[in-house]
Amino acid sequence: MKVFVTGGTGYVGSAIVHALVRAGHEVTSTSRSEAGVGALAPLAGRIAEHDAAVHAATDYGLGPPADAEAVGALLDGARQAGRPFSVAYTSGVWVLGSTATPASEAEPIVRPATAVAWRPPHEKRVLEAATDRIATAVIRPGTVFGEKRGLVSPWFESAVKEGRTSFVGSGDQRWAFVHRDDLAELYRAVLERRARGIFHCVDGASPTVAEAAAAASRAAGKGGAVRAIPVEEARKTMGPMADALAMDQVVVSTRGAEVGWAPRHPPFPKDAPEAFREWTR
Repeated sequence: MKVFVTGGTGYVGSAIVHALVRAGHEVTSTSRSEAGVGALAPLAGRIAEHDAAVHAATDYGLGPPADAEAVGALLDGARQAGRPFSVAYTSGVWVLGSTATPASEAEPIVRPATAVAWRPPHEKRVLEAATDRIATAVIRPGTVFGEKRGLVSPWFESAVKEGRTSFVGSGDQRWAFVHRDDLAELYRAVLERRARGIFHCVDGASPTVAEAAAAASRAAGKGGAVRAIPVEEARKTMGPMADALAMDQVVVSTRGAEVGWAPRHPPFPKDAPEAFREWTR
């Protein structure tokens, strides 16, 4: 396939590009700097020259306008292609809000985290654009780890610099994790199978943040030392992101098997030593 990827140099996008190229596909991508407002709308014609498109420019700094424009460009390109075409949109499990019981792809969106409250309408727009010819999918990653970026990286950084891993909230909240390489493989599988609908990309473990942070601390050689940052304090510098980090989420993937996908990496607490080695490289 020929695949167009927005945000191809970003944390998630670069992993997707590598997975597609390894599988023998031809990839065209935009960089994060090219994914801002006004940059993607003129690309619909070029996107139409491909067989599939992925919106992976997930930088929260882009916000709703640029994200909406990217969705529009990808869908316009799919319509102009005039042949079978697949579109995959990157969302995230935060749209589910707090989920104390396991939330599958069938879980309705009731109270999304404020930081991503604008995402559900974009998901809906993508899913409703599906036709007999155009296959559309929404992929919701959990907390992505691996390499030197992502939400886990500050844990390692604080452990190295301060001697303990710092996290937001009480630590009793649970997170759903996924390694970036496993995430990239789900995109590949979804595009190759022309799959449709919502796919959660998580390893299914959902450990507490305190447990995961302590594992990060041990991996960094700090013996499991951690520090909890109250949400009220974190809001002063992080805004709504602090509340998202403090959410309790148990998320499962029930549709990965449909496309032959399953996570290869162990859950984060077990994979923390290898994740730390990736972070230091």
